[in-house]
Amino acid sequence: MIILIFIIGYLFIVFENFFSLNKTISSILMSVICWSIIIFFNKSVYDLDQYLMIKKDPQNLLLLHLGKASEIIFFLIGTMSIVSIIDKFSAFDALKELLHIDTKRKLLWKISFLSFFLSAIIDNLTTSIVLISLLRKIINKCKERLYYLGIVIISANAGGVWSPIGDITTTMLWISKKVTTIQLIKRVFIPSILCMLISTCIASCMSVFDGPIKQNREYKNLSKKNIQIGFHMLKIGIFLMLLVPIYKTIIGIPPYMGIMFSLGILLCIVLSKKYRNQYSYLNINELFQKLDISSILFFFGILLSVSSLEVLGILYHTANWINNVVPTWKITTFLFGLISSIIDNVPLVAASISMFYYSIDHELWHFIAYVSGTGGSLFLIGSASGVAVMGMEKISFFWYVKKISWIALIGYISGFIYLLLEQFIF
Repeated sequence: MIILIFIIGYLFIVFENFFSLNKTISSILMSVICWSIIIFFNKSVYDLDQYLMIKKDPQNLLLLHLGKASEIIFFLIGTMSIVSIIDKFSAFDALKELLHIDTKRKLLWKISFLSFFLSAIIDNLTTSIVLISLLRKIINKCKERLYYLGIVIISANAGGVWSPIGDITTTMLWISKKVTTIQLIKRVFIPSILCMLISTCIASCMSVFDGPIKQNREYKNLSKKNIQIGFHMLKIGIFLMLLVPIYKTIIGIPPYMGIMFSLGILLCIVLSKKYRNQYSYLNINELFQKLDISSILFFFGILLSVSSLEVLGILYHTANWINNVVPTWKITTFLFGLISSIIDNVPLVAASISMFYYSIDHELWHFIAYVSGTGGSLFLIGSASGVAVMGMEKISFFWYVKKISWIALIGYISGFIYLLLEQFIF
């Protein structure tokens, strides 16, 4: 019954335009109904503990997964808030002026490389949010902007897999002592950048990227003073986000606490006397007006819906079934990447950590790191960056499948082939 509800809810999200029902509503109802069925019928639910499925109380397990989802949600809120604040100071307009972009194809390549390397530092979700704001300043037509955002998703997800702080799944492998930083970068960097380069190269051949960049009339050119202030605020915001993994390493606080601490520091700066004198209209309520609550709720619903499948053991048993049927773990990891494009990759990686007993830095863990991140680009719902873009820019799921998914698949397969050949190269 839970699987059926999830499939129906998923279809409503995919075909939201056909059903005329906002995907946020479908996501919230799907999560509530799934968990209501579990609690009302007192279904047996489980949690992974020391490689065993331990039976737990549904109410307690709901609170546990509510906490896990809230960690990501509050990190998302903190990130969105920082982006909203620096955008208030025209920081992305300043970045647009400094990039000196004159053609659409040149913009595509610059955005792709920026997505790839920035996501390795401040994670793929934050990178996508930042670049959405930047592209809104540059590309006036929404339909054209969607193609750029499709490549942003592919590049950001590819950039996140070779860094231990670039994607939540690589962070899980890192914390679980399955990979080390040096070996992760050494083994996964080349296939991930290959995925990005091939995908971008294919996209650059599309006619939508022909011609010069037309000035977005909605955003006027800034004065030199405003450019300096905007760029200064951008550097402060990026620096504070870069401090989040440092907080975790030195102090030990989780990322959502770190981003909130950085948000608090940024608020102290922008509401200080210096900026109040320059911007008399600034107040704390106006700084949060651009938060996209609907995308936050949509993401929240998706996380809880997937957790309902996880606690019933559906994802765990599916992973085990694949492991028993498929003859080699290399094919298994390839299939995991395809599955991660449909459902959240976090429980899949969690199941993989529990299923396999290979030593640290074994090839399997590098394969899983690659496929779990880049595989999520095949569909919008398969990654945090895709979900964020879907919510903030209202991209149609079916449009993405038609225009971008095939590009992401070619890039995904290209990097995977390199991983297969890597043992013969080195």
